Amino acid sequence: MRRFQQYLLRSWIVFFLVVIGIDLLAKTRDYSPSIDFFTFMLVVVLATIFVIDPVRRRHMSFTFHFGFVLFTFLTYGLLSAVCVGQLTMLIYQLRTVHTAIGRRRMLHNYPFNVTLELLLILPAGLAYNALGGTHGQDFTLIQNVGPLLVMVVILWCVLLFQYKLSNFLLGENIPSSVMLPLLRFEAVVIAAELLFGVFSTLMVQNNGNSGLVMTAFALFIIKRSLGSSVHASDRIEHWEQIERLKEAAWKDGDAQFIIERYLRQLNHFVRPDIAWIKFDFSDGHSVYYSLKDGRKLKADHVRGIVIEEIIEEKEEVLLYGMQQEWDIRLYDCVPEETQSILFIQPEATEKINCSLFLASEASGEFTKDFGYELYRALRVLSWAVERAQERERLLTDSRTDAMTKLPNYRALQEWGDRRIRQRDLYPFSALMIDLDHFKQINDTYGHEVGDVVLFEVAKLLMQATRITDLVARYGGEEFVVLLPNTDLDSAQIVAERIRETLHANPIQIEEHTLNITASIGIDTLNELGDLASLIRNADRAMYIGAKFQGRDRVASYQEWKERVV
Repeated sequence: MRRFQQYLLRSWIVFFLVVIGIDLLAKTRDYSPSIDFFTFMLVVVLATIFVIDPVRRRHMSFTFHFGFVLFTFLTYGLLSAVCVGQLTMLIYQLRTVHTAIGRRRMLHNYPFNVTLELLLILPAGLAYNALGGTHGQDFTLIQNVGPLLVMVVILWCVLLFQYKLSNFLLGENIPSSVMLPLLRFEAVVIAAELLFGVFSTLMVQNNGNSGLVMTAFALFIIKRSLGSSVHASDRIEHWEQIERLKEAAWKDGDAQFIIERYLRQLNHFVRPDIAWIKFDFSDGHSVYYSLKDGRKLKADHVRGIVIEEIIEEKEEVLLYGMQQEWDIRLYDCVPEETQSILFIQPEATEKINCSLFLASEASGEFTKDFGYELYRALRVLSWAVERAQERERLLTDSRTDAMTKLPNYRALQEWGDRRIRQRDLYPFSALMIDLDHFKQINDTYGHEVGDVVLFEVAKLLMQATRITDLVARYGGEEFVVLLPNTDLDSAQIVAERIRETLHANPIQIEEHTLNITASIGIDTLNELGDLASLIRNADRAMYIGAKFQGRDRVASYQEWKERVV
């Protein structure tokens, strides 16, 4: 049996035990509802207005409806108050039953909410009655100060106990750092409900049901004011966090650097137990990154990846505040200790889209408002990465020879200038390679065949060199190979290998077989020098020592230095 099923069974067992206990208590005490039907419906309607729009703190809802339960108790007695409270709880749970999450939430949370509601009113109500507290027209504030104070103490004890009860019945895990602010907010709520219960009872004595409506309106104003204050403070905090995220996305840098910086910033204010971000690119491939350390993840190592199948196509933000709300498929791919889950899937941009998965062992760790703020921040990240990739593409195109796909003269200059100044890369050699009789190929077969020859030769040059070397197109049919950490003897070996590779791989173009040869010049620097001189000397060696000596050969500048000069 899964963990959530165990809690479900436990909740309903407790629920039925409590209901049976209430029934036995009502029979032994001879309790009976004393409220008239019209007043009962008025109280239920007013309480419903409050519960359909609760004040949210994390995953908890503060409805302020318990004030109506207290009013009913002080005016009509304990059993009437129990009936109002239970009917209001049922309406509260039914308001979201039209959604799949709402139905799962009702199945698991309803027993807990009913039990908590009864634990709030029953012990306090029984203590009030035992101490001689009065109801209805006989109720006065001065005569009932003692019983009311006892009620307050009992209510507070139950409120403190409710977090233990939610952990026992629902498996909720609320960190102490979060629980304390919730308790402070509950102190304000329960104080407002107690004042409403007392003063609405006194108002009804003199003004009838109109007094109840007037005090309910005052409580509604208090509720709205607290809700607006909470919402505003949360929005300000979230706004500051999201703005820092957007700043991280729009700062200059390549795509990888932007992603890493964004994840570091997100990690400052979101500390989930499982977290990953996914990038879908227009070419069809996807990349997953761990939020905690920014490293790439293999798809089969991504926990909770089934969330992508669960979320509906048009759904932008999927939020689960506790385990009982999950889709059943999640239980097999997420650790049992996990409670809260937030998945954000913004609509795709033209070339890139990113989605975010967060999971925490704490209940109610994420909120819907925060999810939509992150949704907007993720769209900014998509645009920023797309812009960076486009900039990288343009930069690559400006440094790539369109015909051979090798680095061009500009890239050769930048790469070579950076490395030729590094002492640890010496000795430093360069090869100048010129294809023999290339003009004849163009004149005989046409420039299209000549272009194919250049492309195939470029591939052969890449095969014959190391990954640390640079092969670039210098211009026309000339290529340059830069060889860091390569002395003259080693450079000659590389040059001969290139020459032999060209011999061994004639180029087949339709019905034509072309045997390609090259003249290769070498120069080597054993101490700091400049790139222009290195290439110029290799070019001289290629002409004097190879071209002018019959082609298809290798020559070094050191060997032909006197003739060149």
